[in-house]
Amino acid sequence: MTESAWHKEIKGWGVATEISLGNRRADCQLRCGKRAEVQARPLPPDEVAGREAHADLWFLDCRAAHRSRRLMVWSDPQFGTLFRWERAWQGFAISKRPVFLNLELDLRTGQGTFLDVTGWTFDGYRATGTGQIHTAASLRSWMRYGLPLAGHQAVAL
Repeated sequence: MTESAWHKEIKGWGVATEISLGNRRADCQLRCGKRAEVQARPLPPDEVAGREAHADLWFLDCRAAHRSRRLMVWSDPQFGTLFRWERAWQGFAISKRPVFLNLELDLRTGQGTFLDVTGWTFDGYRATGTGQIHTAASLRSWMRYGLPLAGHQAVAL
């Protein structure tokens, strides 16, 4: 399958791509040594589990879900950043690795927003949870240069 421009962009933020690990490979490696999977489509649970044997975190392309308002993100004064994802990718319900949901990304300018999922629950095809917002710039700097991800970024949801 041909990689999308989005997939190539996110992979390119790491310090190395196509990291071989036995009979599998991770999409990219971060400065800190973590290996990431970059995913633009749903996967079945057994494939998620198989990939987690060699990858430390996920980047999921949720831009279409966010644009169509199937993925809603809002700030609550008591609970922080919350989200609800209708028709969520059920295979990721078994994920044990950190997940970053890409909410928006302009491939021409590099500007965008990601949600670092800090907790989620799946109920059928709906996922609800909490997270922390990061700009694409801060995520790139973390992946490529090892700069720490800042706390909650003030960006429009």
